[in-house]
Formats: sequence, structure tokens, C-alpha cells
Amino acid sequence: MGRKVTDQDGRTYPLPIPGSGAGGSNTRSYLMRRLQPHLPPWIGVAGVGVAGALGNWRWEGSAGAGVGLTLASVALTGATWWAGKTTSSQRRLHSAITVAAGSAWLTGACLAGPMTGALDDLYLIGGPVLALSWNVRLTLRTSDPAGENADKGLLERVGLARAQIGAAKVEPNRVTAPLLLDAGTQTNDDVAKALPGIASALDVPRTAVRYQPDPDSERRGELVIVPRDMLADTVRWEEEGPAFPGGSITDPLILGVYDDGAPLALWLPGDKKQGRNATHLLIAGMTGSGKGDGALNVQTEILTRKDVIMWLSDPKEFQDFRPLLPAYDWAVSAPADTEIMVETVKAVIPARTKWLGAHKYRQWEASAAREQTDPTHTCHDDGTACGCPGLPFHVVWFEEAGVSLGLLGDDAFNSIANLARSAGMALVVSLQRPSHDQMSTTTRDALGGRLCFGVPNATAAGFMLPDTVLDAGAAPERWANRRPGYCYLVTPGVPEERYAEPGRTRWFTDTSISLMETVAQWFARNGATVDPVTEKAAATVAGRAYTERRHVDVDAPNTEDDDMIDDNEPLVDADDEHIDPEQELPELQDGADAPLVQETGHKPTPEEARELFAQALQEFETAGQMVVGPKDFMDWCDRHQLSRPWVSARLKEAAEQGRLEPTNQTGRWRIKPSLTVA
Repeated sequence: MGRKVTDQDGRTYPLPIPGSGAGGSNTRSYLMRRLQPHLPPWIGVAGVGVAGALGNWRWEGSAGAGVGLTLASVALTGATWWAGKTTSSQRRLHSAITVAAGSAWLTGACLAGPMTGALDDLYLIGGPVLALSWNVRLTLRTSDPAGENADKGLLERVGLARAQIGAAKVEPNRVTAPLLLDAGTQTNDDVAKALPGIASALDVPRTAVRYQPDPDSERRGELVIVPRDMLADTVRWEEEGPAFPGGSITDPLILGVYDDGAPLALWLPGDKKQGRNATHLLIAGMTGSGKGDGALNVQTEILTRKDVIMWLSDPKEFQDFRPLLPAYDWAVSAPADTEIMVETVKAVIPARTKWLGAHKYRQWEASAAREQTDPTHTCHDDGTACGCPGLPFHVVWFEEAGVSLGLLGDDAFNSIANLARSAGMALVVSLQRPSHDQMSTTTRDALGGRLCFGVPNATAAGFMLPDTVLDAGAAPERWANRRPGYCYLVTPGVPEERYAEPGRTRWFTDTSISLMETVAQWFARNGATVDPVTEKAAATVAGRAYTERRHVDVDAPNTEDDDMIDDNEPLVDADDEHIDPEQELPELQDGADAPLVQETGHKPTPEEARELFAQALQEFETAGQMVVGPKDFMDWCDRHQLSRPWVSARLKEAAEQGRLEPTNQTGRWRIKPSLTVA
């Protein structure tokens, strides 16, 4: 008799009752179960012996049987070798030797007799040896059921049966296993295609399985599996705050974490000691993917460093970045202002590279932002320290750049992207979709760094991530906008095996606004200010648009002028004191309603028109609109009865005289500030 036990899955098992006399039977059953897998080799040895005795009784001394048995032995051995091509090389060789030895003894036994000569000794010694060799192999194979056998089964199911998995490296929430593919029949591309099947077999998300091929081999790589998604728990930015407040821009910008808990780090400047190149950054993601919070993570990290300045163009009127306004050196929102900012950056680049070259910097480094007291970095020919003011790192950020590109044209950022890195500048371009109709391949490739959030489809992912990263398992279209903040980071300084690993940026809530304002106030008081080189180059191009740019005074009292009334100040102007407010207004006299300015219909003479045109250029400059074209003079032409072709001719004439300078856009001209012309 026995009692029944039900486990947590509802399965019921009978268990023996101690002392019921069933112990001996159970012992025998256990031994039989353990012995059964080892019996087939011994049964095979016994069968060969019986077959040899029967064959001798039938074919003893037969020459024809000898030929047939020999051919059969060779054919059977060859078939065994052919059938074992899908198995490991050790199993294939072991099987072939066993079949060859058994068939050779059987042929001799059938023709000469199993007891003739040394055949009986060979049978009694060789048979058990072969059987035991298979027993030992089975014991070694089944002693670790989670080892090679399980790995082979997984690879067989995904079409990589002949691949070999090495010893796995197990870390917290991360398993890394080296993979060796079959020579001549399998490549790293086969593994990339099999990744969805591996994820299915392991019952994990598609993004949890990655493959990092060895750059020096087409059949070696590492399979990385992250079983648990550590990104599911969102982290608020205000809970941790900036990573290195008061540090240098050369310190990593920490944006969040990877799915294994490692920090998601970004560098913008280069570092020759680390072998890291400077980079620009392209940020992209569909609506709702968390791109805005990702941009705030990057900006708050930048604006807590002491050796960097930032320019910002935001067509959304600083909707997301308004708490940070006091920290920007120059912030614009209007299309015309963005246009002049682009032209200004073009002029700033050669000025900064000239300064770096004169001070013997091959690329910008942290010491360049400080006063130049080191004779190694001096612009004096005699080698003495020059004491020149430092040159802070410079970040130029174009938010919603699709709008800017639509207005300025595809080539607007090309020269900036190609030259700015050598000037200690980083260009950050943020938009929803960097497709071919918005951004040229040249500009996209020059940006270098990529921060890719969720995208709607694989085509959009191809615009952001390199093919090698997609082949390694990156799939931002799997999230779309269902997991805000999930992203991939491809940038210098990050190991390439990290490129296909998803990360998540931190989340900005309404409660983070006060801390963002604190960051901006700290930077306004303690952060870097624009250097003389950059300031002079910017003023030379942008004029009042830069020199009279908006600044937010963080030390000003938080009061409004309309609410400040001096009780001792009279409420009526002195010129109006004689007016009686109760007296009726006098009646209008003849002609009193005539306009102050009479429309005469007078068309200016050519000399007058040129003077009016010069005044118009001065008015544009005063207003801070430093890039103009014929379309900007449409109302002016109607007012003065002048044609658009006449304006185009005057623009070219002004360019020849040095008042204007052509831009990369056809029909657009940059005004040279009056001081520069003088």
C-alpha cells in the first residue's frame, strides 16, 4: 500500500510507506532504471557473438561469403561515418571505430569460426572494452544535464546543430557564452538570423538575446542573454540628479542604465589617452517614445559641468527646456534666428580651430578651458606662458531639427557636422525621423553618435542604427512608443558589444522642474562664460542678434514692474494737469480728420531707392535678422513700388560692396554687421 502526494502543479505521486516491505523492490527498481541506459552496448556485443556463431555454421570456408561480408563491413563503416556528420567529431569517430571493429570480427568469425586462433580472445577482451567505452561516454554526457547536451539541443532547434558553445560566463542578470560555428558551412550572419528562434526557445523577449561577432573571425562570437528586464522599473531623474555636478564635460554624461544595471554613459569630447574620438549626437524617436526626456537627461548633464557653453535652437519656444533658459549662452526659436545661428556657427568654427592650433592642441581637452599658464600650450613664439583666456567646450543643440532642415535645406548642417569636432564643438540634432527626405546620408554619417528611442518600423530603425548593430539583435521597433525611455546608444567610448544592448533614460516629472531651475541657476552663476574668441566671431556674423541676445538674470527679484507703484509719484503727467476731465471734448474742425501722412504715389528715383534699400538693411540688422533674401522685402517693395528682381539685383550689388555675404542657400544673403563693414 502507499499514500499519495500532490505537488504544487497538481500532479499526484504514490510514495512507499516505510516499513511495508517494499524497500527491497524499490531498490531493485532503482538499480534497473540506472542500468537500463547502459545495457544497449552489452546487448550489441552479445548479438555480434551470436551472429558470428550462426554465420560460421552457414558460411564456413565460403569465398563468396567472404567477399560479401567484407564489402558489407566497409559499407556499414562508411554509412556510420556519413550518418555522424551532424554530431560532434568525437562521437562520429567513436561510432565508426566501434562499427569497424565489430564488423571485422564478425567477418572473421563467420568464415573461420569464433573459436579459431585469437578470435575468441579478441571477442572476450575487445567486446567488453567497446561496451564499457560507450558506458563511460554516456556517464560523462548525462552527469551534467544542463551542459553540452542541453546547449546542443537548443542550437539544433534553431538550425545551428554543428555549432559549439564554450564555457558560459554567468554574471548578475547576464549570461555570456562563446560560440564557435562550423567551418565552411556557418557564418555569423546565420546566428543573427537565428536570434528570434533562440529567444523563442528560451522564452525571453527578442531584445534580451544578442550576438556579438568577433571582428577577426567569421565563425566566432559571443552569445549574450539577459533573462530579466531590469529596465521595467522607471527611475525618476530627481531621485538621483546629475552624475558629476561641478565636474568637467570630459566626465561621462550618465543618461540612465542598461538592461543589466550598468550605467548608460555618453562622451562628447575626445580623449587621445583613451583612444576615443570626439563626436556629435543624433537623437531620434517617434512621438511618445521618451525622446524629450532623453534630451533633458543629456542637457542637464551638460549644464552641470563647469567647462562648457551651449547654444539652443528650439522651434517649440522652449516648451521642454524653459526651466533651463538661464543656463544657455544663446537660445533662439524663430526660423530667422535659427538661420543666423547656423551661419554664426560656420564662422565660429575656424576661429576656434585657429586658437587651438596656435596653442598646440590637436583636439580640445579639459586644459584648453582654463587660463593658458602652461608653456606647453602657449601662443608665444618664445615658449613662455601666454596667459590667454581658456576656450570652453561648445555644444550647439538643434531641437526638432526637422523644422530647421525644412526651412534651411538639407545642406544646412553639412559643413558644421564635418568641421565642428576639431573646433571643440559638438552638434546635437534631435528630430523624430532622420529619413532621407529630411537629412542627407552625409550629414547623418558625420553626426557619429546615435541615441535611438522607439521607432515605428524596421525601416526607421535602419536610418538610426548601423547594420551591424541591427544584426546583433537591436530592435527599437519592438517597443515603438509602448516603453518610453527605452533606447540604444551608439557612440565612441562605449564598447561595441554594448551597442545592441537596450538602455533606459531617466524620467522627468513635474516635481523635477524646481531641481532643473536650480541646475540652471547654478550654471548661470558658476558655469563657463563665452570666451573672447567665440564671442568675437559670433558678433562679427550675427551682430546685435548675438550681442543683444536675451539673458535671464537669476539674481533679479521675483517681482513684476507693473506691480511696483511709488505712492509719492504723481498719477498725471505735468503737461496734462490743466485738462478738466469733466469738460466736453471740442468739435472737430475742417480737415482735422485728415491723415498725418499723405499717400502721394511717388516712386523713388534710383538714388532714393538705393538709399531706402540701405536703410532697410540697417533696419534688418537692428532687428537682429542677419540673413535676408528677396522674400523678406515683399512688403517693402509694395510700399515703395519696387520690383522683386530689382531687390535681387541690389542684394548682389551689396554683396559685391561687402555689405552682404552669400550663404549655402540659393537666394539668401548674410548681413555683415555695420561695425565689421566699417
